[in-house]
Amino acid sequence: MRISSDSVQDTPQRELTSSSLFPYTFGDIGLQTASVSPSNVNSVRVTLNAYVRLLMAPSSNPTIIPNATFTVRRNGTTIFTTVYQKPANQLDITYEMAAITVVDFPPENEVLLGQIQYTISVSTNYGIGLGARSFSGIAVAGGI
Repeated sequence: MRISSDSVQDTPQRELTSSSLFPYTFGDIGLQTASVSPSNVNSVRVTLNAYVRLLMAPSSNPTIIPNATFTVRRNGTTIFTTVYQKPANQLDITYEMAAITVVDFPPENEVLLGQIQYTISVSTNYGIGLGARSFSGIAVAGGI
């Protein structure tokens, strides 16, 4: 099991805007697969968990609904994307807890590398604040 804790408190927040040049990576872990026996390389399963406290302000433009797009990558390849959207009828600042669980069945060739890197990043179309945030994962091998 590996844990990447980017922030354990809500303040100061990490501010993101739509003009941010790159998605903000708040989790980066390497899960060890070097000890997986040859008979189990095709039965590795991974569970990844993340949470982020979001501050989402209302948009001054009624045609823009603020959102946060979360992307999980395995060795640089996107394996999961989801969008958390502020409800259009909420006109006040909202504080939300986004919780994400991702499962993965990595291909045999990546298991044989001995370590699989997983990252999670977030981007936005408007502007959000990130409070406490964490990313963790565990890999198991064997009979399903």
